[in-house]
Amino acid sequence: MNCFRLAPLGVFFLSFGVASVSANDETDEVMVVTATSYQKRVSEAPASVSVITEEELALLPYNNLADALVTTSGVNIADLGQGKKGIEIRGMDVSQSLILVNGRRLSGASDMMGHSNFELQNIPVSDIERIEIIKGPMSALYGSDALGGVVNVITKPTANEWSGSVRGGGAMTVDEDGNATNIEARASGALIDDKLLMKIAAGQTQQDLIENRYQAGETDIAGSKNKFVDVELKGIIDDRQEVDLGVKVGQSETWYDSVDRSSNVVRSTTTYDTLDYSLAHNGFWDFGDSQIRVYGTRVTQSNEKNIGEPNSGNDVDEDIVDGYLQFYAHNAHHMTIGGQWSEQRLKSTDLTSGGDSIDQTALFIQDDIELRNDLSLLLGLRHDDHSEFGGHTSPRAYLVYTPTKNWTLKGGYGEGFKAPTIKELASDYYNTVPGRSFDIRGNADLKPEVNKSYELSAQYMSDRWDTTITLFDNNVENLIDLAYADTVDGREVREYVNVDEARIKGLEWSGNVTLSSAWFVNMNLTLLDTEDKSTGKALENKPESQAYVALNWQATDALITKVSMRHVGEQSYESRGTSYDLPSYQTYDLAANYKMKSFDISMGVSNLFDLYLEDESENFSYAILPRQVYLNGTYRL
Repeated sequence: MNCFRLAPLGVFFLSFGVASVSANDETDEVMVVTATSYQKRVSEAPASVSVITEEELALLPYNNLADALVTTSGVNIADLGQGKKGIEIRGMDVSQSLILVNGRRLSGASDMMGHSNFELQNIPVSDIERIEIIKGPMSALYGSDALGGVVNVITKPTANEWSGSVRGGGAMTVDEDGNATNIEARASGALIDDKLLMKIAAGQTQQDLIENRYQAGETDIAGSKNKFVDVELKGIIDDRQEVDLGVKVGQSETWYDSVDRSSNVVRSTTTYDTLDYSLAHNGFWDFGDSQIRVYGTRVTQSNEKNIGEPNSGNDVDEDIVDGYLQFYAHNAHHMTIGGQWSEQRLKSTDLTSGGDSIDQTALFIQDDIELRNDLSLLLGLRHDDHSEFGGHTSPRAYLVYTPTKNWTLKGGYGEGFKAPTIKELASDYYNTVPGRSFDIRGNADLKPEVNKSYELSAQYMSDRWDTTITLFDNNVENLIDLAYADTVDGREVREYVNVDEARIKGLEWSGNVTLSSAWFVNMNLTLLDTEDKSTGKALENKPESQAYVALNWQATDALITKVSMRHVGEQSYESRGTSYDLPSYQTYDLAANYKMKSFDISMGVSNLFDLYLEDESENFSYAILPRQVYLNGTYRL
């Protein structure tokens, strides 16, 4: 199946000649850090980078990190069941996207807990300065899990002067249950001027359960409640040294209903208790900069059911030590040398041994070379040594060429890899869940997933419009999948296996146009062509096309409004050995933000025409939020 057939929507985008980011942003002046680990202009960064600003977040009905990325080119917000969302980049799976906060890896425990993605919750909205999305493998710098790309949440810096904010609001679902509420408070400032700074944030969000419209007792969108307290301290030793300390305590709870064989409504409630800690030393020396960090996470998962046996619980502990040294060599070489050690420990009744652990060490080097004023070359190499499958080396090479002030040409090659999880690798792992038609067991012979990727892009920027087009080609080896292995006591048993090879190639197009001082348009388009090399079929649950268009009106200095449309193209879905083609669909949204000196109001309507996917096709395995009217207010102290 060839996804590069342009539907009328695609023709409209091509005829218009521009696509996505805010026309009010000086895009070539936005500074990003994720592509190299130090600041560079986004137009000069050696990677495909998208940036979501604080102003753009204000026009979104933001509940978690996945909500913030829904309009980004090359990103698909995948459904994981009962409305739980995950981030897919360039057709890669959710588990192949690495999530960072200020460069620190978030917990990888979700991979062993049914893709619960609790780690996307409890990031204070009011503390986000911007979100950087790197599309394409980045294992040369970040190691395992950076197979499809990296999402890095950058929070606001802390200064001497005390400031704060209180944010609250919610969403009302029209004509059915499923309302949402949120409340959050944040404050930061100096305990001792120029010596000791503090930031503290706390909040809670809740989304009520939304039932299936046609099957009583079945859940479309799970109910959820998330609460957290986050405290950070910065100690300034002198002009050259800083120490950062952080602790976050959170709890995420989700619940959903299903009907068992006896027509009973079974409610399953899962709770995730988390503790995150971090300690970092930053040095700013005459010869360069240094950083060393120790951080980690403790996660406890438990489950309750009103009928039947609860699902098995899990305890996951993770500890990471990493560091780097950055300096210039011979003026033209910006060098980064570093390393990382990590350990993950699991306690679970699904393992007959009761638990297991894996650890990993890595060394990496990166050289950002200024060949000429208009031409740079980044070379990167990382070697990881894993306690279970041994060594793996990830290279990266990337060119950036700016022949004129308007044109930027980029391209390169990179590799990504993802190590199997403890459960996937454990020969004694065996999981059975009441109500599921099959059991799962581990496989000690698994190999890491590897992505070998090429990309080429061109960007043109003028005073009133810009456009960027990117072609990419992912060649993925050893994809981990579940396959039939045996029948035990009449039950099907599936085992984790490596799939030989898959290919995912595509096109991303984004830019913006300023129509006048008050009107501007955002648009982007993503096309995917996927193939499982072993079967010749397209990969399931990968939309062939996605698009976004928004008309923005800066009505006054204080008021901005937006009307937008998001398109999700055709995709395939397989159930019980049968493949189904799912139709494309579109959702429409209205949003407005009114900004005063100390108070902001954001409001809007999401899913304006109340699209219900089961009305489009009974084969959709997931649902989207129904029409909601939302209102959020932020008061800045």
